Amino acid sequence: LNNNTIESGISDIIKIQLEELLIKDNVLKLLSEENSDSHLDLTITSFTDQPYSYDVTNYQVTGYEEVNEYRITIKVKAVWFDTTNDQPLFELEFVSWGAYDPNEDISSDGIDNDNDTFIDDLDDDEFGLPRESAMKIASKKVSESIINKIVSTW
Repeated sequence: LNNNTIESGISDIIKIQLEELLIKDNVLKLLSEENSDSHLDLTITSFTDQPYSYDVTNYQVTGYEEVNEYRITIKVKAVWFDTTNDQPLFELEFVSWGAYDPNEDISSDGIDNDNDTFIDDLDDDEFGLPRESAMKIASKKVSESIINKIVSTW
């Protein structure tokens, strides 16, 4: 897993999420490269953490808008390579995001942080520090997309 961004921790989060999903779903066996029929090369090409929604309620008083929600967006280039036939099975870019309010607890911020229609205590992945949780949510979503593509290509 290569990381071409300045967010150093994101590669570890994606690696853990992907390995957990591979093991949980029993999609592929995790073997050393020399003992496998294929390998998956991943490169994190982009990581952004940007304001997404604003509140102008106090603008007349402060002269500033307040950010209500940030979105972390991750782009990962994935190449699944068939080593037996010496050819790529797919080469695609996957994009996902996770949202957070920096001033609120992610488990009670009123935001659907992963666009799954569940919020706060009804959503089992909305816990922890807001930014870190949004990174985990985005990483999980990108990992799920990669696994789904592997299964559909197989």
